[in-house]
Formats: sequence, structure tokens, C-alpha cells
Amino acid sequence: MSTIGADVIIQILRERGVDVIFGFPGANSLPLNDRLMESSIRHYLVRHEQAAAHAADGYARATGKVGVCLSTSGPGATNMVTGIATAYMDSVPLVALTAQVNTGLLGRDAFQETDIISMTIPVTKHSFQVKDVGDLASNLREAFEIATSGRPGPVLVDLPRDILAAKCDSAGPADETRRNGIKNGSDGREAIEKIAKALNQSERPVIIIGGGVKLSDACDLMGELITKTQLPFVTTMMGIGSVNAANGLNLGFIGSHGYELANSIVHQSDFILAVGTRFTDRSTSRIDEFAPLATVAQIDIDPTSISKNIKADLHFTGDAMEAVRTLIPMVEPRERAEWMNRIAEERKTVEEKVPDRGCGPAGTFIRRVQDALPGNTIAVADVGLNQIWTVRSWRTRTPRCLLTSGGMGTMGFSVPAAIGAKIGAPARSVVAITGDGGFYMNIQELATIRYYNLPVKIVVFNNGHLGMIRQIQNLFFDARYNSIELGGGTDFVAVARAFGIPASRIRVDNASDEGIDALGRTDGPYLLEAVVDSENYVFPIIPPGRSNVEMIFGQAD
Repeated sequence: MSTIGADVIIQILRERGVDVIFGFPGANSLPLNDRLMESSIRHYLVRHEQAAAHAADGYARATGKVGVCLSTSGPGATNMVTGIATAYMDSVPLVALTAQVNTGLLGRDAFQETDIISMTIPVTKHSFQVKDVGDLASNLREAFEIATSGRPGPVLVDLPRDILAAKCDSAGPADETRRNGIKNGSDGREAIEKIAKALNQSERPVIIIGGGVKLSDACDLMGELITKTQLPFVTTMMGIGSVNAANGLNLGFIGSHGYELANSIVHQSDFILAVGTRFTDRSTSRIDEFAPLATVAQIDIDPTSISKNIKADLHFTGDAMEAVRTLIPMVEPRERAEWMNRIAEERKTVEEKVPDRGCGPAGTFIRRVQDALPGNTIAVADVGLNQIWTVRSWRTRTPRCLLTSGGMGTMGFSVPAAIGAKIGAPARSVVAITGDGGFYMNIQELATIRYYNLPVKIVVFNNGHLGMIRQIQNLFFDARYNSIELGGGTDFVAVARAFGIPASRIRVDNASDEGIDALGRTDGPYLLEAVVDSENYVFPIIPPGRSNVEMIFGQAD
């Protein structure tokens, strides 16, 4: 059998350690789909291309490897764009392969031709279109290098059908040259020394841990830094789980739905060491009111993230792992009794005022679910109230135990991402936590779960509404509710069973653990519909007189 372009792709995928592809075929992708039958790479057929991108994303987040997704041209490619953008916003390494019409038809409005390159340039690190089979191997190798170097992210490779089917030589040996993360070069150590000096001299320091700490595998070193300095730390939503939450120094996550204590202490600090975060609006709320007394030191591998949102007084552009490794011997343990006592007093006040972290019965319910599952369970949260309940209530134990869409805020993320996480980490239990609104968006993936008999657990919070939008309308639009009622007429238990998945229903304020126990003890997939009151909101933090949501949307009347 002659070697064709599709064989070259499979060779490069195996060379890069790829063992799984998530996809949905079409006529233009068939040369590759056909050759995959003879390879050791497993192709998982999802039921919608957006789910293919989310599944590859979940796989990457759970494993640290590059996720790979495949679609045909036209609507197949455009359907993946939301998933690609989701990976881009959260710096997830992903390679999206899109089939395309024959090169001779490009630009002629052929059947299912779309200019997917132009569409995805803003939401990828790079987008290739291969027009010569001789360039295929080098383009694909470069795609993997770009996806994993510097700040990780998605890369798209567009593959015309005649390129996939073209006869060619096999790919040559791999070029072992690797791209390195951007460094400060000879000035790097001097930049870290300046940061260390400012940290050592500060009286009210706090560390902000972003998702970049996980991406650089710097979690252990960050824990070592915190242990040595005994400094309080907060996380962004993407940084949750980077460092053990039970060490007493974790103040929670910051931002528009963050913890009152975390936001308050950042506001009062005189020095911030921010590692692997670009200070998005969801972390800072109003930029002009963020940490007005603090000297800000920012460490990030992406030079465009330095001072992008919050001005950095000191900065280091480079890999977080190397930066923290260099910083540790330079910092000096200091007793800051006044600062730590202030934090302790505020923590006590907050815990008395908000014992359930502002989540009400929904938060308690999530903790009961976690108790019923193995200790290394991966929770995949969707977007909406369910996301905030989960990130506030799930007790993180390892860096990759809580996955969610942060920057893009993509509803429908959790179920397909949980599929990818389970396939990537088969020895770990995986639970998708979603709301009814997000569940509707990729409900068809129940068929994927059943077909492959994946033991993915699903919790669907059903309040019959778009809950977070309802809360905003309640707070800032005089409770003029509109366009948010989903209705309670859908029987999610019956829907799950129609797909062949066992299911049950429980109210979140029910003292019985019957449904939760069934979720935990069932060997295969299971869906638990959790009926929750439509007014079980998230009560955001209130730094002096103003909630985080008010910081974003304005003062409530």
C-alpha cells in the first residue's frame, strides 16, 4: 500500500505521543479516517464537532499532553471554533485538524468550503493550510511545537482532501530541536533578584497563583516557596488546586465571584507576587480599584500578558518553574505577625458570616457528592451558577482535579470535556457538574458516553432557569426577569435512560443520600438530576460595601 499524506499525519501523531483523537468524519476527511483504522491511535466518534474540541481540551487538561481533534471541512470545521477558542483563552495545548476541499477548488465556493484559517487566526496561536504534501510533515511538527512552547494554546492545521490522499514519501526523522519558553536572558536573574528584594521588604505581601503555574508544572515549587515564606496566597479560578488547599495559608480564589477574604486581603496588601496570571477582569473586577496600595511583581511566560491589564512594577518574562526555582533561595522567612493576625481575624469573621461560602444548599450538596466519590476524582464544572458553586465548594487535592472553562466561559463544556478527561485518565473517577442550561448545549454526548460505556458521572443542577443571568437581573434590573426561563418540563432522568444511562433525581436540600450513593457506587456512567431552587444564588464577596458583581455591572439600586 503506497504511502499517502494521511500516513504522514499518523506518523507525526505517533511521533508526538498521540494515542487518542476526538472527531467527526466527513467526505473530505475520509482518507485520514480510513488510514486511522490501521493505526494504534484510537478515534472517538463524538456526536458534534464542538464536543470533539472540548473533549480534546479536557484530555489535555487532565493529562498535560496535547489534545487532538479532527473534523471535516465547512460546518465541521466551524463547529469546532468555540472549542478551539475555549482552549485558547485558557492556554490549553491543542492541535485541531480540519479537512478541506481539494486545493484546486480553494476560493471557488466549493461545496463545504470555508476559510477556516481566517476564522481561527484570532483564537489560535497559529493556523496552517497545507498546500503541498511535501510540507505536511514539517507543518504538523511545527504545529505541535507551537502548541506546547511558550504560553501553550491551540494550533489549527487545515488539510485539503487531495493532500490527504496524495502519494508521497514517509516523513523523515524528527528534528529534535525544540522551542523554549521566552526568557529574560542574561537579565533574568537580576529581575528575579529585584522581585525577591521587594518581597523581603514588604509588610503585607500576598501571592496570586494563576493557571500558568499548572501549565509549567511549577506546583511543587510554588508549594515549597509558600512553605518557606509562610506567605498567604490566593488563586485565580484557573489556578485553583495548584497548591494544597489545606495548608492554612490559602485564602481562596479572587475575582468577581471569589472569596470575600481573598479579595479583601489582596486589596489591603502592599506587595503582590503574581505568577502565571494575566489579571483578567474576572480576577480583578474593576481595574482602577484593584490593590491600590500594592507593588505588583508579575511573572509570566507571555510577554504580551505583562502589564496587559494591571501595571507591573516589577516583572520577569519566562517560565514560571524556572522563575520560582530561582526565587526560592533568594527569599527570606520573616515573621509578619500583624499581617497574619489581621488575616486570621478576617477569616474568622467571614466564616461566621458565610459558613457555606455563599453557595447555600447547592454548595453543601456538592461536598456530599465529593464525599461519595474516590479521593482523586476529577470534577469538570460547566459555566453558570453551577461553576461558581463547584469552584467554591469542591475541595481540591491535586493540580488537575478541577477543570473548567475560565476565560471563554463556555456553556456546554463540562460533559464533552469530562469524556476527554476520563479517556486521558482512565484510572481516575470523573464527574461532570453542569446546569440545565449548559447541559442542553451538548446533551447529545450522552450517546458518546453510552456507546463507549465510559464511566463518567454527571450531576445536572436543574433550576429551570439560566441561573446566573437570573441573579444579575434580580440584582441590577429590578428583578425584571426575561429570556431566562428554561422551564421544568424536561425529565432529565428519562432522557438519560433513553440514552441507556441509569439516572435518578434528588432535591439538593434533601437529607437523603440515596441518589448520591447510587452515583458513587455505579460502575458505569450515571446521571443525577439535582433539583435546586431558582433563588439559590451565589452570594458574592462584599469588600467595603460593594459586591464583586457590582464592581462589574455597576451599583445596584
